[in-house]
Amino acid sequence: MTPEHSEARRLMAASLTRPLTVAERAALDAWSASSAEAREEIARTREVWLSMALAADAPPVRAMRQEARRQARLDRSARPGRRAVVAGLGLLAAGLVVGVAINVGPRVQSYDAPPHASARLTLADGSLVVLSPGGRLTTRFRSHARDVSLEAGDAFFEVAHDKSRPFAVAAAGRTLVVLGTRFNVAGGGRLTVSLVEGSLRVSQPGAASVLLLPGQRYVGAAGVGGDVGPGDVKGDAAWTDGRVVLADANLGQAAERLSRASGRQVRLTDPALARLRLSGSLDVRRMDDVGAALEALLPVRTLVTREGGLVVSPISRSSRHG
Repeated sequence: MTPEHSEARRLMAASLTRPLTVAERAALDAWSASSAEAREEIARTREVWLSMALAADAPPVRAMRQEARRQARLDRSARPGRRAVVAGLGLLAAGLVVGVAINVGPRVQSYDAPPHASARLTLADGSLVVLSPGGRLTTRFRSHARDVSLEAGDAFFEVAHDKSRPFAVAAAGRTLVVLGTRFNVAGGGRLTVSLVEGSLRVSQPGAASVLLLPGQRYVGAAGVGGDVGPGDVKGDAAWTDGRVVLADANLGQAAERLSRASGRQVRLTDPALARLRLSGSLDVRRMDDVGAALEALLPVRTLVTREGGLVVSPISRSSRHG
């Protein structure tokens, strides 16, 4: 451990019991900006502090409070107050500095995106997530593991590297395990996992696990197993910037992806339309622009609904000859 590292951890501990001076805050900020590892440690330490604060009546915390009161020579008959709690957490931080491990319960947190807009999230460990409109995920972080459940919608993950705590995402009956990577997860009729950077293992009960490499895509329908192959993984993640990139996709698949990316229903009035194929990059931020693009690419008419969705219909024969 470098002197700078040791001093930074001392300052993190001190910040629990008193305001830092301007110079101390500047020193801690400088260490945070020095590396991704420093930022990860600060996020991880704050996560433990918060867990301890939330579990302030747990036996380990009570013991820390009692020790704080003893050292402060407080009246043993007095009721522990906020000062004692803060002091106990300060001792916990000191314990972290010297490597003392205290077991705390998992920190569970749920996130929901608005119905018609994506949400950009920073998780407790510093990982970044973009959640599609109407999406929902739940995190369960512990000292040795980071578990995430994608319960609705699509998500793009940029995972903070932490060898000691694997990052696992549960989605559509599969488990995606990573250490540090960037990848997209899309649900719907089939699960599609697109790896942009790093490495990722997909596992499922009853099937052999598969390892994805950058530029590869995993596609698994309902049931057991899935297929892995090269794909336009950056295009798969373009919805995070408000676009859906299609490469010889059928209109049925396109309508599903457009609906998930925009949070607005794109409905086909004729099942035969689902067989039409198209390629292109569609901006989903305005449904009238999506409709105009579809009309330019395919023999269809479109109508924006009162709710902001899109209805796609075939062009009638009378219209073609009119």
